Amino acid sequence: MRIRSSACARNLSGAILAAGLASVAGCGNITTIEPPTYQVNDVQAFKIYGAPSQIMMLEIHDRQSSVLPETWASALSGHGFPPRLDFITDATRTGPNQTLRDGYRVVVAVSPSQTTMNEKICTAPETTDYPADATKVPVRIAFCAGEKPISQLRANFVKDDFEQQVMRNGASIIIQLFPRDIPDDNDRGCGMVRPGC
Repeated sequence: MRIRSSACARNLSGAILAAGLASVAGCGNITTIEPPTYQVNDVQAFKIYGAPSQIMMLEIHDRQSSVLPETWASALSGHGFPPRLDFITDATRTGPNQTLRDGYRVVVAVSPSQTTMNEKICTAPETTDYPADATKVPVRIAFCAGEKPISQLRANFVKDDFEQQVMRNGASIIIQLFPRDIPDDNDRGCGMVRPGC
C-alpha cells in the first residue's frame, strides 16, 4: 500500500475542487481544507466493507467542545458517492438491521496536538486548547480501520463561525475521505487539464 497525495489525488473531480478545497489566500472567513492523503488504492471498497449497513461510528475529540458530536454526525451524514453513510456517536443507537463493523470509524480531532498525525489519529488522538485570539481552528479528520488511517485530511475552520462552517463543509469532507476512486500517480493523462481524473 502506498500513500496517494499527488496532484492526481488532489484532483479527484472538478466538484471537489470547487466545493472542498476552499483555500483562498488572504480570506479570513473561509474554511481551508487541505488535499487528502490515502493509504490504500481503493477507499471506496474499505468504506463498503466497514459499513455493511451504511452506518459508521464517528469519534470526536474536542477539548473545548466547539461543536456537539451530534452536529458533526449530522454534517457528515448522507453525503458522497453511494452508498452514503449515516454517522452515529453512540453505538447503542443502531437500528434493528444495522451493523457496525468493529474498528471502522471516522475520527475528528479539533485543535490536535503536534503528535496527532499518521497512525496516532486512530490510536491516541490528543487535542489542545486553541488560543483565545485564534481566528481559525485546525482540525484533523481520518477514516480509520482499526489502528490504521485509510484516508485523512486537515482543515482550518473559522472560529467565529465554527458550527456553520462544519455544516457547510460536511459534503466536501466526506467526498475526499471516501472518493469513488484514486487515480494512479503514474497516469500521464492525469492532471489539472483533466479535472475529472
